[in-house]
Amino acid sequence: MSDNSILYDLTKYREEFTLGHGNAACLLVHGLGCGPIQMRELAEDLREWGFTARGILLPGHCGDTDGLALSTLHDWMGKVEAEYRQLKNEYKDVVVIGFSLGALLTLRLALHHPIGRIILMGTPLFLIREYLPINALIWVSKIFLKKVKTWKKRCYIESEAHTGYLHQPINSHYPLQTLHEIKQIIKAIKPRLKDIRSAALVIHSKKDMIAAPASARYVIKHLGSTDKRLVWLERSHHLIMYDDEKDVVFEAIKEFLK
Repeated sequence: MSDNSILYDLTKYREEFTLGHGNAACLLVHGLGCGPIQMRELAEDLREWGFTARGILLPGHCGDTDGLALSTLHDWMGKVEAEYRQLKNEYKDVVVIGFSLGALLTLRLALHHPIGRIILMGTPLFLIREYLPINALIWVSKIFLKKVKTWKKRCYIESEAHTGYLHQPINSHYPLQTLHEIKQIIKAIKPRLKDIRSAALVIHSKKDMIAAPASARYVIKHLGSTDKRLVWLERSHHLIMYDDEKDVVFEAIKEFLK
């Protein structure tokens, strides 16, 4: 039976977790404006598949908008890298799985570490549209605005931690500085994709209105990996882990990890 309750307690969104006791580990990196709970349902499946799943909280997330504005690319990467190093000290095989902003951070991590396998979901290499001049829009917007309004989309989660609806994203406004930081990540990644040798699974929806589908095509074309796979979704939107084709997403990840 479904639960129609909405989780408003932000402390639950930001709780980090480690599930399972497998011989290999998965580092789970969430998207912008949410927290580890976004990756919790996938983590529980990873545990059942024999992995240790580590869900982390990116600095500045799951709080107020001012906290997000004060966090930077270096803060986010510092957290991801520290967690990855810690897992590598304990496990020979560490898979990094990122969603949206987390996918960008996963690519950035793979530029500096020889990660065996990476999984990228909803990678926003192109925001909204492939040829949208987002840099110019941010520059012009800075003259008049400090924040950009977002839409609070609900998604349904079924996990041990919470069954019911999450608000995605948490904040109703994003600081423009945050969008600038994301563009800096993209700028650093795009010309160096050929240097990434990790086996890669890319999952993307053709109906994604945040991360343009051209992002997935670009990643697959330019990655330096010899083992790279692209899974297209037909009906989902950006939050592919909770949409109509969630089972397709989870099955693709399971098959890739086998």
